[in-house]
Amino acid sequence: MKQYFVLLGILFSIFGSVQAQKKIDYGTTNCQLCNMVIKDNRFAAQAINQDNQTLYFDAIECLLNYLDANNETDLKSIYVSDYANPGSLILATSAFYLKSNAIKSPMGANLSAFSSKEEAENFKTSEKDILFTWQQLNKAFKNKVVGTIFHNHQNHFRPDSHAPIGVMGDHLHHKGGLMVSFRYMNMMMDGNKIGTDNIDDAAIFQEYMVAPQEMSMQMYMLGVMYAPTNRLTLSAMQNLIKNDMDLTAQMMMNGMTMQHDFSTNSSGFGDLKLNALYGLFSHNKNSLHLNAGVSLPVGSIKERDDTPMMEDAKLPYAMQLGNGTFDLTAGATYKELYPSFSWGSQFLATIRTGKNTEEYRFGNHYQLNLWGAYRLFENVSLSGRALGTFVGDIEGVDPQLSPMMVTTADTENYGGEKIKLLGGVNVSFPQTSAFKNIRIGAEMGAPVYENYNGIQMNENLSFVIGLKYSIL
Repeated sequence: MKQYFVLLGILFSIFGSVQAQKKIDYGTTNCQLCNMVIKDNRFAAQAINQDNQTLYFDAIECLLNYLDANNETDLKSIYVSDYANPGSLILATSAFYLKSNAIKSPMGANLSAFSSKEEAENFKTSEKDILFTWQQLNKAFKNKVVGTIFHNHQNHFRPDSHAPIGVMGDHLHHKGGLMVSFRYMNMMMDGNKIGTDNIDDAAIFQEYMVAPQEMSMQMYMLGVMYAPTNRLTLSAMQNLIKNDMDLTAQMMMNGMTMQHDFSTNSSGFGDLKLNALYGLFSHNKNSLHLNAGVSLPVGSIKERDDTPMMEDAKLPYAMQLGNGTFDLTAGATYKELYPSFSWGSQFLATIRTGKNTEEYRFGNHYQLNLWGAYRLFENVSLSGRALGTFVGDIEGVDPQLSPMMVTTADTENYGGEKIKLLGGVNVSFPQTSAFKNIRIGAEMGAPVYENYNGIQMNENLSFVIGLKYSIL
C-alpha cells in the first residue's frame, strides 16, 4: 500500500508538471524580457508565476536576466528547452547547462540545456567548454562568468540603457524591433554676445537698426525606429518648430531717436531626418555602432512676418524652419554598462551640400556628447552630460535680407563654439509591468562656454522631455 501511494505521488507530480507547461507558438510568441519573437525551439524557456501566468523567453540568458531582477521564489516552476530534443521542455532546476562557442544561442551567451550530464558532455567540442548545474549557472551569471548577458540593444529594461533623452541615435534595436518616440524641446535665449563677451543694445545700434532681445525655439519631435536586422536600425524624425523673437528697433522720427519693441514668429515643419545605425560590436558591457543619415529639406526657408519697417518682411536665417539643403551626417556612438553605472560618447558631423534656393547654406556642424548615468533605483537613473559643438560660417547670402537691418540677417554673425552641461532623469518600468515597453526621460541644461562669430544671441536655458514606446 505504501509503495502504491509513493507511485501515485510520483505520477501526480509528473502530471502536474506537464500540465503546468504551455505550448510555445514559435514565430509568434514574444520573449518576456527582450520582446523578441521566439523562433528557435532549441533555446526557449518558460516560467509559471504564483498567479499561474506563463512567461516565455527566447534564450536561457534572457531567463537569467529576468531572474536577476526578480525573485526565483515568485515562480512556481521554470522550464528550459532540451537542446538534444528540440521543442521538449525540462525542469530548469534539474537540467545541466553547457557554455560552448560551438553552440550559438540567440542572445550571444552560447548557453544550452540538457536533461542529463552525460548528454551535455556529448556536445562538448573544446576544453574551454564549461558545464553547469542550475545553482552553478546562477552563481556564474551573477559573477559574469557566463559571458555575454546583454543583447545588442543592451538590456533595454535598464533606465540607463539609453542615453539621456536629448541624445539621438544612441541605441540599436533587435531584429523586428519597432519604437515610436515623442519629445518636446524648448531653448531660450536672452541678450547678446560678441565672441565670449556680452554686448549691450547701444553698441549694437552703432551698426544695426534692430537688436534682438529674447528668443524661444520650441520643437515637437516625432520619431520612429525599426530594426530589419540585429545589426541595423533605421530611424526617421520629423520636427514641428515654433520660433518667437522679441526685438527692439531704433529709428529716427521727427528728428528724434525712438525705440520700438516688436516681435516676429515662424512655425511649421522642420527638415525630415533619416538615419541608419549599424552595430560594429556589442558585448556584455560595451557596444559600438556607426551613425549615418541624411536631412531632407522639408522645412521652409521663406518665412515672412510684419515688422515696423516693412510688412511681410523676409525673416532672418535664424528664424527660418529648415536649412534648404540636403545635409549628410556621419559619426559613431560608444557605450559601456556596469551594474549601477553607465557612460557613453557620441560624435556626429553634419556636412551641408550645395546651396539652397535662397542662394546660401548654413555652416557644417560638429558635435561631441559625453554622458554618464547612475541607477538611483532599479528603474530610475540620474544622468549628466557635456555637449560640445562647433558650427561653421554661413556661405552665400540671401539677397532679400539686408545685413545692416538686424544682427540675425548678417551672415558674419553665425557659427562658433559652445559647451553645455545638462542634467537629466530617466525612468523605465519592470518587465512584469503593463508599462514595460515605455520609458520616460527629461533633461535640462545651459552653456558654460560660448564663443560666437560676430554678434549672436546668448543661450540661457534649454530643456527636453520625452516618451519612448517600444511596440515590438
